Parts: sequence; structure tokens; C-alpha cells
Amino acid sequence: MNSTNQIPKAEIHVHLEATITPELCRKFASRNKVDLPEDIFGSKYAYEWLDFYDFIKKYDLVTSVIHTPEDYRELTYAYLKECASFNVLYVEAMISSTHAKLKGMTYDSFLEGVYDASKQAENDFGIVSRFIMNGIRHLGADSVQGTAEEVLNKPHPCLVGFGLAGDELHFPPSLFTKTFDMLKNSNFPITVHAGEWDGPENIRNALNLLHPTRLGHGVRSIEDSDLVQEIIDRNIILETCPTSNIATKIYKNYQEHPVKKLFDAGVKITVNSDDPPFFNATIQGEYKVMEDLGLNEKELTSLTYNAIKFSFCDEENKNKLLSKLN
Repeated sequence: MNSTNQIPKAEIHVHLEATITPELCRKFASRNKVDLPEDIFGSKYAYEWLDFYDFIKKYDLVTSVIHTPEDYRELTYAYLKECASFNVLYVEAMISSTHAKLKGMTYDSFLEGVYDASKQAENDFGIVSRFIMNGIRHLGADSVQGTAEEVLNKPHPCLVGFGLAGDELHFPPSLFTKTFDMLKNSNFPITVHAGEWDGPENIRNALNLLHPTRLGHGVRSIEDSDLVQEIIDRNIILETCPTSNIATKIYKNYQEHPVKKLFDAGVKITVNSDDPPFFNATIQGEYKVMEDLGLNEKELTSLTYNAIKFSFCDEENKNKLLSKLN
């Protein structure tokens, strides 16, 4: 087999704000006069955190240094440049207008920073990128509704989908049905984090109440064989993030992680880095994980095919990207 570096790749589950490296974090903190506690920088991972709720706190603290459209431009370009070095053809990253607004940016200015970097990276490296706006569960239903309304009322060429992220355990799908009914009625593509921290029932509720075509993580579907079959029958795509799940102790190791079992069962799988520096993850590393679990070159390329084929990108670009896999 070629090295995994030679396999063409795609990533459709990565939180853009959480791609910030310690180097960029320190640079933005200095530029924006943010005092960061030095103990936030870790040894095991790039940033120090203890459990999921501490992770959310540290995530918010680390990303609090991103203040301006220029910060977003620099952050986006840096991540896409790294992805291009791993032979990534396409990235669909999640972004948060909620974060941008908290830092005084307008919806339009923050998106322009992201979009400028996206166009520049495509020009410089040939990598194509689009973005998904996330609503944040633990900020409540009104916040998610407001974010979704803005996305629908202000279409942007780089913005291709809507996602739901955040605390899955305490903010169930039933709280957000109004928003996701509205998105479905507008034919706006939907992905939902489900089956990471909570089990099969939450996944079923997400599928039935929120109308996603993709699930962020979704791996705990393995606990219910009927649900696995339903995911296959409904052609739902799983955005799996194995290294993330092991870092957060959902699974002990890669051998216990269900991604290979789900793949073997016929579920359409993609692999992704989620919040890379928080977990010492890279998209290159996730493909290597799958190779180590036994996937051959053709099977690894099928992960890329799934990510591109079921991305929210326009059909013209999708077909151009898929042609590079032949």
C-alpha cells in the first residue's frame, strides 16, 4: 500500500475554532491583549483538560483569543495549509457565529475572514473548503433558532449546512424541533452531533426529530443492532472521530472503538479529527488509525469518497473532487 499520506483525503467534521494551535493561540492572545493562564497549555495534549465539561471550559478559554476577522482569516488558512500537506482534497469545517459575535464581530465580517482564507488556500494549494454553521445546544433553543434564522436570511457562498453541537446529555433533540423543521422546510442540509456522549435512544430522537442526513460521531449506535440497520437503510452518514472518542474516554483504545465494526456492517463511515490540538489528532492520523485496523487502500479511499459524496458542497465541485479519486 502507498503510505496513508498518498491517499487522497477529506474531512467533514472539524470545529474550525478548535483547530487553533498553541502557537497561534499565544499570537492571538498577545495581539488581542488576552491574559491566558500558562497552565492551559498541556503536555499530553496541546491544551490541558480533565473531562468533557472541563474540555468545554478550556475550549471556550482557548478560543476566546479569536477576536477579529483577520484572526479567522489566519486561523482558517493555517488549518487548510496543514490539511493540504496531508493530501486533503476537501474540508467542511464547522464554525460559530455565536463566538464571533461575542467578540464584537458582525456575522458578515467574520464570514468574510473565513471565506477570504478559503479562497486563498484553494488558489495556493488546490484544497476546496466549505463551512457549516453550528448552533450550540447548551446556549439554549432560542440561541440555536436565532443562528439558523440568520443563516437562512443571509446566504453565503461558503456556507453549505447547519449543525447542532455542544452538550448532548442535557440538551436533547426535542428542544430544537422548531429550528430543524424550519431548516428542513428550507431544504438546508443538516448534521447533528449525536451518539457521542449519549446512546441509541438519543440517536433515534435526533434522526426522527431533527432530519439530519449525517450524524456527528454516531458511534454509540453500535449498542443497538436495529439502529445500525436503520442507519444503513436510511443512508445516514457517520462523521466518526476515533482519536477524539479515545481522548475523551468514551472508548479505551482503538481496538475497542466500534468504527471498524460499523464499517464492516455496511454503515457509510467517514473519519475526522474533530478538535485536533485538544486530542493530538490529525486527519492524516485518523486514516492511519483505519489502516492499522485493517483497511486496505481501496477501503481507505472509500472513506474519502463518502466524505465528498455526502458533503454539502455543490454538485459541480463535488464531481470534480470525486474524479480525483479514480
